[in-house]
Amino acid sequence: MNPSLKILFFLFLFSICFLGKTQSFNAGILAGVNASQVSGDGYGGFNKAGLIVGVYSDIDVSQKINLQFEINYSQKGSRENPDTEQGDTDFFLMRLNYVEVPIMARYKNNRFTFEGGMYYGQLVDQYLENQDGPFEIPAELNTFRTYDLGALLGLNFNFTENIIMNWRYNMSVLPVRDHDSGASWIFDAGMLHQYVSFTLRYEFIGGNK
Repeated sequence: MNPSLKILFFLFLFSICFLGKTQSFNAGILAGVNASQVSGDGYGGFNKAGLIVGVYSDIDVSQKINLQFEINYSQKGSRENPDTEQGDTDFFLMRLNYVEVPIMARYKNNRFTFEGGMYYGQLVDQYLENQDGPFEIPAELNTFRTYDLGALLGLNFNFTENIIMNWRYNMSVLPVRDHDSGASWIFDAGMLHQYVSFTLRYEFIGGNK
């Protein structure tokens, strides 16, 4: 196993052990989909669908506020499909898979919970393809960084005490790859992930619940 992934795994186990000693500890599993794009790659639209699965734990710090920690496997990237009716045969697929650790503060309001925070992602594999087939980025050009650091905003809705729907918008705050030209502008320093995730969560209730 990648050393960075081992650290993330043991960090989650530590949080489970630590939070489990509190009176307001909760944990659960999640699964859903990402709709993603990469700004700066020349293709627009949240056209790349990907899987997201993971586990989470949280602790209440007051009646309305809690802190949540997750470890997720998240498929991101971008996609451009050909439009043959318009004579466009170009195809592009960028598939970047990460193990991500979001950490966030959350505010509860009845059945809704609002959240905001940061995430760290460790790149585990990548795949690039165009109309000519799979390809790799030449070594002399800028390759993808092994990490992705970003910010997130989200909303949860509790269908029941255990079943939760989550909507979340995520965006890199540091480029995951520089432009091929090496050019950098104030608001365009390189390629950034942008993605919306939709997950269904099952929470194992503990503590005071």
